[in-house]
Amino acid sequence: MKQTRKTMMFSLGFIATLMISFAGMGMQNAVAVQVDQDNTITLGGLFPLTGTLAGGGVERDAAARMAVKAINADDTLLAGKTLELLVRDTGTDPATGVQVAGDVISLGAVGLIGAASSGVSSAIAQGPAKTSKVPQISYSSTSPSLSDKTEHPYFLRVVPPDSVQGVALANIVNEFGWDNVATLASSDDYGLGGIGVFETTAAELGITVATAQRFAQGATDVKTQLQAIADSGAKVIVLNVIVGDAQTVFAQAADVGLTAAEGYVWVGTDGPTQGAVFESDAAIKANMQGMIGTAPNRGSGAAFDAFLDLWETCYGEDNSTYAGCGDRTPNTYATFAYDAVYTFAKAIDAMITAGTDYTDGDLLLAKLYETDFTGATGPIGFNADGDREGVYDILNLQGDTFVTVGSWDKTNGRQLTGTIYWDGTAATAVPADSAGLPGFGAFLAILSLMVAVPIVSRRR
Repeated sequence: MKQTRKTMMFSLGFIATLMISFAGMGMQNAVAVQVDQDNTITLGGLFPLTGTLAGGGVERDAAARMAVKAINADDTLLAGKTLELLVRDTGTDPATGVQVAGDVISLGAVGLIGAASSGVSSAIAQGPAKTSKVPQISYSSTSPSLSDKTEHPYFLRVVPPDSVQGVALANIVNEFGWDNVATLASSDDYGLGGIGVFETTAAELGITVATAQRFAQGATDVKTQLQAIADSGAKVIVLNVIVGDAQTVFAQAADVGLTAAEGYVWVGTDGPTQGAVFESDAAIKANMQGMIGTAPNRGSGAAFDAFLDLWETCYGEDNSTYAGCGDRTPNTYATFAYDAVYTFAKAIDAMITAGTDYTDGDLLLAKLYETDFTGATGPIGFNADGDREGVYDILNLQGDTFVTVGSWDKTNGRQLTGTIYWDGTAATAVPADSAGLPGFGAFLAILSLMVAVPIVSRRR
């Protein structure tokens, strides 16, 4: 009888515990504490699997999941605990991003990987990440506004911000001797942030912006803006838009004669300098030929090569498991997604070793700021704004591929290491920025192509 009573008391207690647990399932904070922190560490993976960034988004998701597999196979990380990634589709939409971020947080995620676009990342950073005190690391959001820690206190990124890229582009334009340009950008956080830095820096360098055109992200007709550029007389066009908007721009550019065949040069940020813009449309690819631009250097060295080995072999699986794998040319930001996962793993591992509670968002954030290691994309560390300094590749669309023809960083400026095909097919003289002749800087750039060695041309 004593044993029966004891069993009944245990059963009632267990049932009561379950009832309390289930009653709290709708409460975000209550659910978070139900995760078994002794065995599983949960991160949320926020990727654009649909929407305008889906082309690259599926490969970033694949790379992040490869990182999880590699970390779980590494006996030196996380003290035997299992890392899991709860992947959700943001749809490249801020409202959806907020919803799915809240979902993974309610399921116990101690950190967020993502998002891709700056607008989605900002909405998440000011919403569930901030209110729940959950650190967030983006792999491709570059808007300068995300450096504002008052609005985005738990946001970090493993890519350099457009406050650096805008300076890089302005200096590259300057070093080609172009003094007269037009700008075209979307009127969202990403578009305005990057192009604003470019225009400010360009003015400081004595470069005239003949016309500054803007359009709403997702617009389907930009011919009015393109015609205004054609009417401005500028032959160099600086473009800052995401992939989907770049497709719209280049689908319509030929209608007003804004192509290399007509003597125009397109200079793009990391958004349009991706194969995803033209991979399914031959006409768009033809209109983009000769384009140059910048993208964060996606990596070098042993860690980068190791990642490419995993990508090429699909990590023992196939591209139905890891979308896009099977070659050595992943999406530009795939390696950054891979490193974002590793950044969390390195920080959490250090906290486990020190006996610190990694489920405390403030403590985890502090440890992330202290984290410093060499990843697939190179040395990783964060400044006070949660940003990363970086090196930019200079890219040139030659036929079917964006070819790396040089690099830019704050210390060394522009370094040309390859031949630029201004028409996409062959080496030619640096085009003029207007109806006039190229300036002295362009003359030096021509010499650099002739002697085929890296030079740094003049700076104002």
